[in-house]
Amino acid sequence: MRVALYQSLLSLFIILTPLAHAHDVRGQKVLEQKVTLLLTNVDVEKALEKIEKMTKVKFMYNPQVFSNQKYTFRFQDEALSGVLEKILTPHKVVYEVVQDKIILKRAPGPVEVAPASVKEAPKRNVTGKVSDENGVGLPGVSVLVKGTQRGTSSDAEGQYKLEIPDAEVQTAVLIFSFVGYTSKEVTVGNQTTLSVQLAPEAKSLNEVVVTALGIAREKKALAYSVSEVKGSEFTQARENNVANALTGKIAGVNATGMATGPGGSSRIIIRGNGSLNGNNQPLYVINGMPMDNSIPGGGTASDGNGMNVDRGDGIGGINPDDIESISVLKGGPAAALYGARASNGVILITTKKGRGQKGIGVEINSNTTFEDIAVIPNWQYEFGQGLDGKKPTTLTEAKSTGRLSYGARMDGQPTIQVDGQLHPYSPQKDNLKNFYRTGSNYINSVAFTGGNESVNFRLGLNNTSSNSIVPNSSFTRRIANLNLNAFLGKKLSIETVFQYNLEEGKNRPKVGYADMNPHWATYLVANVVDIRSLSPGYDPLTGKEVEWNPVPAAPNPYFVVNKFKNDDTKNRFLSQGSIRYDILDNLYLKGSVSQDYYSFSSEYVQPTNNAYQPLGTYEARKTTSSETNGMLTLNYNTTFFKELSFTAMLGANSQRAIYDQTVIAGSEFTVPYFYSYTNLAASTTTPTYLKSAINSVFGSVDFGYKGLAYLTVSGRQDWFSVLNPKSNSIFYPSIGGSLILSDAFRLPKAISFAKLRASWAQVGGATVNAYQIYQYYSMQQGGHNGRPVQVLSSSQVPNPDLKPLTSTTYEGGLEAKFLNNRLGIDLTFYNRKTTDDIVTSNIALSSGYTSALLNVGELSNKGVELLLTGTPVAKGAFGWDVSFNMAYNKSKIERLAEGLTGIDVGSGVGGGLVRNVLNRPYGTVWGYQKKTDANGNVVFNTASGYAVRGDLQEIGQGTPPLTMGITNNFRYKNFSLNFLIDGKFGSIVYSNLYQYAYRFGLPQETLPGRETGVTVTGVTPEGNPFTKTWKKEEVDTYYDNDKNYTAMFMFNNDFVKLRQVVLSYNLPVSKLSFLKLQSASISFVARNLAILYKDKKNQYFDPESGYTSTNAQGLEAFGVPRTRSLGVNLMVKF
Repeated sequence: MRVALYQSLLSLFIILTPLAHAHDVRGQKVLEQKVTLLLTNVDVEKALEKIEKMTKVKFMYNPQVFSNQKYTFRFQDEALSGVLEKILTPHKVVYEVVQDKIILKRAPGPVEVAPASVKEAPKRNVTGKVSDENGVGLPGVSVLVKGTQRGTSSDAEGQYKLEIPDAEVQTAVLIFSFVGYTSKEVTVGNQTTLSVQLAPEAKSLNEVVVTALGIAREKKALAYSVSEVKGSEFTQARENNVANALTGKIAGVNATGMATGPGGSSRIIIRGNGSLNGNNQPLYVINGMPMDNSIPGGGTASDGNGMNVDRGDGIGGINPDDIESISVLKGGPAAALYGARASNGVILITTKKGRGQKGIGVEINSNTTFEDIAVIPNWQYEFGQGLDGKKPTTLTEAKSTGRLSYGARMDGQPTIQVDGQLHPYSPQKDNLKNFYRTGSNYINSVAFTGGNESVNFRLGLNNTSSNSIVPNSSFTRRIANLNLNAFLGKKLSIETVFQYNLEEGKNRPKVGYADMNPHWATYLVANVVDIRSLSPGYDPLTGKEVEWNPVPAAPNPYFVVNKFKNDDTKNRFLSQGSIRYDILDNLYLKGSVSQDYYSFSSEYVQPTNNAYQPLGTYEARKTTSSETNGMLTLNYNTTFFKELSFTAMLGANSQRAIYDQTVIAGSEFTVPYFYSYTNLAASTTTPTYLKSAINSVFGSVDFGYKGLAYLTVSGRQDWFSVLNPKSNSIFYPSIGGSLILSDAFRLPKAISFAKLRASWAQVGGATVNAYQIYQYYSMQQGGHNGRPVQVLSSSQVPNPDLKPLTSTTYEGGLEAKFLNNRLGIDLTFYNRKTTDDIVTSNIALSSGYTSALLNVGELSNKGVELLLTGTPVAKGAFGWDVSFNMAYNKSKIERLAEGLTGIDVGSGVGGGLVRNVLNRPYGTVWGYQKKTDANGNVVFNTASGYAVRGDLQEIGQGTPPLTMGITNNFRYKNFSLNFLIDGKFGSIVYSNLYQYAYRFGLPQETLPGRETGVTVTGVTPEGNPFTKTWKKEEVDTYYDNDKNYTAMFMFNNDFVKLRQVVLSYNLPVSKLSFLKLQSASISFVARNLAILYKDKKNQYFDPESGYTSTNAQGLEAFGVPRTRSLGVNLMVKF
């Protein structure tokens, strides 16, 4: 963006070194370019635009240095230096050359000496600082006294000084203006110090965004959709995982956080799921190099069994304070340059860099938030603990009914409970609040920047300390990020980035099924039992777990949080280095190397004397993972025929990935309470070693004609080590173009900018693991008669003929801005189709295998994305900006293996099956309903009296097809208010929590019949009338049987949330000069503040309670309760 270049270059000019004048070698070449120009009745700005298009320069200037007067310009093969002299001199404007950039500014006027006999009128000095939206000083801002020609410009620090006659000062109005920012008028009055903060205008037409391979390009030239979010949007109302903060901010990006507690992973889907079996999340790229986003141990599974723990993904380890911007590449042409792993889109993260400046700059960001449970279930509190309408009368009965609320009507009388004590038979509505604590997040970052024009640096340090709402569960993360840049002469530059993460999880909670899960009892304990009566969860004398219900697999929650152990440590190293050599002014060679490496260890202990497995169990995991990339690119740009710009890039990439894991699992500690794998009576050791590689070559060519028409062509060839060499390669082509309608045609004045774009691209992928296509073996634990024995490692038939899948995307779009950029629209249509998808197909057991991998899957995603932006108010000190984004995606399973109509993606706990079915959307949720006849009558089994269960059928989609978000920004003087509302629509969710609660008599839907019995009516299988009355003693049996009709426990999962609120105040640092602050702000921040809309039937859990980041979406089962957070954020810059 012109403003950014102007600001940074002008800062260097004022602070560090004189800018290159005509005598500089490179500057001289720029000024020697020949210009032929014939323009009639145009202003100076138009002439400069034409010169930009025919030469290799960019002008940076404040528009107010020129008037709106029209001129005629005629130049025939004249040097650029002479042309500029003739154009600029009449306006008293001079220029400076920095490489291919030319900075224009007013010539310094002569100092006028007043005659000795004339007494000069007294004047007042007005000083202050002009800063941008982040509080950073803006250099070169025009400060003009309204109605006069008196004025000045801010220096490199954004400081200015201006003299105003005393007679005028009370009414004087200062106009602050800078290209790319909204001008501001301020009355001086009695002030001697007057500092202002300028707000960016609606996005500039010359906006620059980061695209594939970290290359910055003008947004208007792009043939595909790119959305960019500035890093500052993630640093106030923070998420523990920065990916979750994308929710509701970008059209077509479905971001979802997991209900797994602090340090958990995220799931992001761009334009729908692109593969039936494979990973559908995007590729993350930092500073142009790919990043590993895997979860140590593989993440949480949909069935919820065992130690189902979320240990966090790779993107969660990126500090938002280190992020300059995040660009989301949704279009195929950009993603195609990254090849196979970009088939689901790319998220580009550009980190902050150092800058030359006086001294060392210091930035501090401190964030403190507290969180509590967002949704408390609205259980029934009319009938309490017990069975058959009766209270428990003995300790045995209390334990056998510890999870049943089918007792008598509550009366407040003393009744025995599971602790053997008498307690009032009264509602206990605060069990969740009493068990869970107030969560806290303390996040502190400090960054140091400094250097000169040759070498600069930025060092960022971050400490995150999160205490989960689950007692004794916490997560800490420490990050050090160092960015070094060196300019070794005029041709050679080096950039390096080093990052180290230390992440520690303590007692991460299990989610899913009851075993090892503390959340099961907190929700399901009988409604008259105060959960605190179960504390501390064990007998102090024997150490045995205190049981609260008849099923040992459902543990005492206090025993889990006090005695279980589930700790992990992750050391992660991210390193990048690149070197660039400018062979010519328009030709450079760049080499880059990066590695993302982590070492992870975890230890899980189910302790001695737990009720389920009294002798205890153990699991330890040690994992190392590394991804190394080496890339070399050659970049060239030139101009043909003075009006045709040409840019070309040719490159190669080599990627290597190694995953090495050893898991030791066992049971029965020989010596009680000594928790070590050396103390296990039975154990197994499972090693896993995966090594893979991808070699690639790629290239792209870009053409631009007169700055109004652009064409992009790219291609990439990948070779995969995980596939057979005979079929392991695929070529990804792409082509796209854009036309700037507002430059090509005369449009109505109300249209500030208009652009059409279209593109076609292919990307692909190999969604198999290393060695998976071949027959491979593993060692049998213990061997046979003391000798090692190998066994088949997979029941899947080998298929060495697999080839990569292909994803083809067609995209078209329209961008327009109206009313001087006050209103904007960006509309995109796309059609994405995946072919040759690698699908798992069941085969006959007689073959000796159970399944096979085949290239037979086809999947389509068609959709529309809309972005509306507007500035309803921009007047004086008050401003209001609003943006609305919406996306709708329609997916369809086009083809499966012959004879195969559906594939199971995952099953929920206790029911709820997610499937991919032919001719249906991706990830539909299936369940059972009560069987009905043609007239809608329920069919009953005459022998049992229960309804007959119908066939398995589709109930709805697990992934919402429609997403939207609206962001409002209000500014008034030093105050600002930002809030985000977002929603997701069109999906359903199966709730295992509700299913169990229903069986145990907690929801209000189980109240009918408690005192009179339940009468059911319907028909027999033969069609005859059927009636049966279940006695009140049988009501619990009747409701428990409903667990077989899993569709009863599925909810419409549409919702609207008040996602984010940030109320900020920028401190007047000019009045606190003794502190030597550049800027300071304090903010009230909140995330997930309120659910504004959801299914009225769902009174029990947050709609975003998914617990697995796999493709099996639309399932809920006893995750960590979702929370809302509130707190404060302090940002200070020195």
